[in-house]
Amino acid sequence: MATFEIGVILPGVDVQRRDGITLWDAAGHAEDAGLDGVWHGDHLAVGGPTLDAPIALATAAAATSRIAIGTSVFIPAIRPLAWAAKQIASLQYVSDGRLVLGVGSGGGPDQWAAAGVPYAERGRRTDTALELLPRLLAGEPVLLP
Repeated sequence: MATFEIGVILPGVDVQRRDGITLWDAAGHAEDAGLDGVWHGDHLAVGGPTLDAPIALATAAAATSRIAIGTSVFIPAIRPLAWAAKQIASLQYVSDGRLVLGVGSGGGPDQWAAAGVPYAERGRRTDTALELLPRLLAGEPVLLP
């Protein structure tokens, strides 16, 4: 029989407020329930309040000791690459190696405008990030664009 892992998306700000649950408690509950991971999206403009993914996941890492923490998805191309690498490395460190990094090219044009990055550049910038981030995380010298 095949095995698989099950995780959940952490509740957004509106759900936390409505249900009176903290991010800390939600992550802890997922671990206590025997799930394998918790995930958080990485968006700037979604039509409502949203937490910063690295900060939300750092909270989840502190509230748990076993389960994976993951991005669904992390958008490196809306950040300076050195900053993205620092966020990734920091999450890997504070989670004691439990980070699962999902990477994507982001949402719609509003999100890119909020980051000050032209929407038409999302593919090229994502390709560049996927090429350079592993080298940055490995501590290799990199000439940044």
